Amino acid sequence: MKPQEKFRNEIDDYANTIHAIIGFMNFYRYDDATENMKNDVLVFQGRKLKPSNSITSNSNSVKTSYVTPDIGILLPSKDGVLGEVKRSFPMDQKRWMKTFKQLMSYDGDLTGWPSDDGKINSHDIVLILHQSRAVAVRKFYERNKDSLIKFIRPFVMVEFNRSDERKPFYFFRIALGNLTENSVNERLGNGVQVPMEVFVTTYSTIKIYDSEPPLPYSLELIWTNVVLPKASDDPKFEKLRKNQKIDVVLDIDTIIQELYQGFSFRLLHDYDDEGHPKIPKREWVTRACEQLVKLNEASWVDASKTSVKVFFKIYDDVLDHFIELCSGDLENSGQMKLFENK
Repeated sequence: MKPQEKFRNEIDDYANTIHAIIGFMNFYRYDDATENMKNDVLVFQGRKLKPSNSITSNSNSVKTSYVTPDIGILLPSKDGVLGEVKRSFPMDQKRWMKTFKQLMSYDGDLTGWPSDDGKINSHDIVLILHQSRAVAVRKFYERNKDSLIKFIRPFVMVEFNRSDERKPFYFFRIALGNLTENSVNERLGNGVQVPMEVFVTTYSTIKIYDSEPPLPYSLELIWTNVVLPKASDDPKFEKLRKNQKIDVVLDIDTIIQELYQGFSFRLLHDYDDEGHPKIPKREWVTRACEQLVKLNEASWVDASKTSVKVFFKIYDDVLDHFIELCSGDLENSGQMKLFENK
């Protein structure tokens, strides 16, 4: 597979994961009767929750003192939902236990919820996965549920799929178990189609979650939403031609703050505290800026890499531009074999 195609697949998976997170949260947030969002339902993404046994393992099997689920929902009843989205599963089923170990780390008394005392009564644990893998993963769970996989709290599997018909939508349906919240359980039990317009209107600005995006995706996000607005303030911008450039100097901290404020899941909650990490992480933004420098699209202002000068130009399709540049960089650097085996 060519690197361009791999990058596009990774970007598609990243966007689908965000949509799956948003789509599932929306079943709890949206009130069908009033057609408004419920103000008393709190949702969060990537929030740090501390297990009662204080030490657990994250998705990379690294020892840590907290867990960070993809999905967190706190209901007015002081019950909750924690979920993990897995767009794809490896072919080797022996590696599937890693995901279930991560889910089992959520099956305890966790503190750090956005409640008055940081605690709740109980919570469901949900695995959201692509429909193409749902049957196989469900069978894997059923084979191992009395030995290697054990949950005390309600465990539910929800399958999803994207349909690109004339009016595109995402389809969600329960593949295993029952959700405690009856209204959501009944809807998802039969399957629900969520129109794509929900994601391109109500939630259109959410572009990143607590997993590092593919490099061309990060570059397009920074270029379009941070560099371009700053370049447009320059008097030369209105008459800028494609072969011309405008130098834009930005602090790394400024890029982080712009993306965090405008394109993260922070948009769905009003609280900022130490339990809620700032996304994107500094190392992600630094890595993206290093790539801009490597591609001769920028230069570092100082050796400490706290500021970067970007050579802004107008491109017909910014994402395509960076996919091509990053693909060519991989080919030229001799990393193709490593990339293929990733």
